[in-house]
Amino acid sequence: MLQYLDEEGQMVSSDHGLDDGRLLELYRAMLSAREFDERVLHLQRTGRVPAYYQSSGQEASAAAAFALDARDWVVTAYREQPIRLARGVPVDEELAVFFNAVDVTWDPRERRITPLNATIGSHLPHATGLAYALRQLGGDEVALAVFGDGATSEGDFHAGMNFAGVWNAPVVFYCQNNQYAQSTPLAGQTKTETLAEKAAAYGFEGVRVDGMDAIAVYRALSDAVEKARNGGGPTLVEALMYRFSAHSTYDGEPVYRTRDEEAEWRTKDPLLRLGAHLADRGLLPDGFENEVRKDIAEQVAVAIDGFEAAGLPGRDAPFRHVYDKIPAHLEEQLHEDERVAGEAQSAFAEAERYVPGDEVAPTGETTKMTYVEALRAAIDHKLATDERTVVLGEDVGVEGGVFRVTDGLYETYGAKRLIDTPLNEVGIVGAAVGMAMGGLRPVAELEFAGLGYTAFDQIIFHAARYRWRTRGKLTMPMVIRLPGGGGHEGYEGHSDNPEAYFAHTPGLFVVYASNPYDAKGLMAAALESEDPVVFFEPVMKYFVKADGVPTEHYTIPIGKAKTVRAGSDVTVVAYGNAVNIAAKAADQLAADGIEPELIDLRTLKPWDRDAVLESVAKTGRLVVAHEAPVIGGFGAEIVATVVERAGDLLETPPVRVGHPDMVWGQAKLEHYSVIQPARIVDAVQRVMED
Repeated sequence: MLQYLDEEGQMVSSDHGLDDGRLLELYRAMLSAREFDERVLHLQRTGRVPAYYQSSGQEASAAAAFALDARDWVVTAYREQPIRLARGVPVDEELAVFFNAVDVTWDPRERRITPLNATIGSHLPHATGLAYALRQLGGDEVALAVFGDGATSEGDFHAGMNFAGVWNAPVVFYCQNNQYAQSTPLAGQTKTETLAEKAAAYGFEGVRVDGMDAIAVYRALSDAVEKARNGGGPTLVEALMYRFSAHSTYDGEPVYRTRDEEAEWRTKDPLLRLGAHLADRGLLPDGFENEVRKDIAEQVAVAIDGFEAAGLPGRDAPFRHVYDKIPAHLEEQLHEDERVAGEAQSAFAEAERYVPGDEVAPTGETTKMTYVEALRAAIDHKLATDERTVVLGEDVGVEGGVFRVTDGLYETYGAKRLIDTPLNEVGIVGAAVGMAMGGLRPVAELEFAGLGYTAFDQIIFHAARYRWRTRGKLTMPMVIRLPGGGGHEGYEGHSDNPEAYFAHTPGLFVVYASNPYDAKGLMAAALESEDPVVFFEPVMKYFVKADGVPTEHYTIPIGKAKTVRAGSDVTVVAYGNAVNIAAKAADQLAADGIEPELIDLRTLKPWDRDAVLESVAKTGRLVVAHEAPVIGGFGAEIVATVVERAGDLLETPPVRVGHPDMVWGQAKLEHYSVIQPARIVDAVQRVMED
């Protein structure tokens, strides 16, 4: 284990590379972190700050800020106060993180440090994707991922480390091994002797360092950063340390470790060790510790008084950062909350509102095109016109994708932009999140929507929330492609339609195009979106050619429905392959004298309520069809909205047609699941009954 100072502060090696001035500044950073920790703990105990995660005992990690250049990135978990403060995050902004109710946070792109991450270990793939992006954009920056020993049990740890090894990414993984994941000891996390040795499985070096020795931490991280910057690839640095406190203020006094153990580790206090070294060498000015502590204490006091005096931000503050521009439904919900609370209505400028533009039909040449070819054309155009765009996923490069959506693009744009990844959906989406942080515009392909459940946290908690989490300072301009739906006799998970999960999620746009014309235009729009777009694609329609697809580039506004067939008797709303099924049903109904009006929703979030309501006002009847299960399906949202807003216009109760609330029938059992036109015909006939 790498060590420079023994427990008495005596130097055991001198080739650390820190001059006397930097050593003193490192000590200042560690003292600042300890004082901040103690002051905020007091604020929490007196009810002025919510729950708090102490970092006392782990101050040697402040050395990370000294090992990095200003241009490098730090991707943090939550117990990184020493690093963030040493990195230059002001005391008031660090306190704001834990005060948790003020509209203040640092700009991650300016500070090169991310905000807190609450889902353990899930930021490791971000660091790898970020490092890839930094290198792709021509820089020599390094990303440092900071995490605890508990995170090494998460699948995200494997994904981040494995992708980094395969890509030889300029990333350093810094594990603060304080030996307890909340209360679970290290022996309950792993059977390896050390955590550092796990790096060997991913093809790069692991280093173990005395994490109570700030000089050793600096040396280990400095070497790893230099190696990564010079193309040597990743390093896992395990710092063996101890937190003097409980896991958090939720816990109270730890009951899972002994007082003797705690007392022994107190003798290894990183502040005492470095302070003794500086004092022995005559480098510690008189009153230095008191001066540093007093300064931090005053800053904390001023900050908390300011927060409390300012009060809470307006109700509109969190609403404004969910999307690049606020959709109509979200603004309406805010105004309704304000009305109930008796508050003044928040004002939004037109430039702050998301209003889908008018759809302009291209006038140039058209051709026959499959759904796959339409998607490829849109992606090809974006790759050609924006060098920040990359495509990543399993088999998207050399093979051209399992459904050949990216066929031929690898030869044109190369391996750095058509990125074949390891088989790991968490890694694919997590790396895409990091790439978006770093300035790329990633397109992540998951081979089937039902196989993407493992990446749910990355999509829901990170891709969808990063704009909100950073108050609009970090954006996620990314597209996640999810082939779904049945009709192809797939095996389990290959036909799922989980679109309602994603439509339920704030921060995402959700698109489900039914045909090649819409697929090309909507994909083009998704690729230009400043918000993350989950793009569903009906596998059943992939290789069916359609006439009338323009050869020129065009976009279809996200949030605009299309009337596929005009009618006067009943409104049928569908999306994805259900539109094509409903169209067959409409032909049968027309032959019997019933004229349905078929609306292709095209976008589920935000969805075109006005188009549906206008149609219902004309027909007085409603049928909704989709391939997803009925209970909790998106059809329920459509029906509920129509009943709430135009229930008096309905002549008969609405009817939903969807997949039974069962697992999709696989392979030759699929016919038990597939929605047939007859079911939609039956539903229409029921609503036509007076």
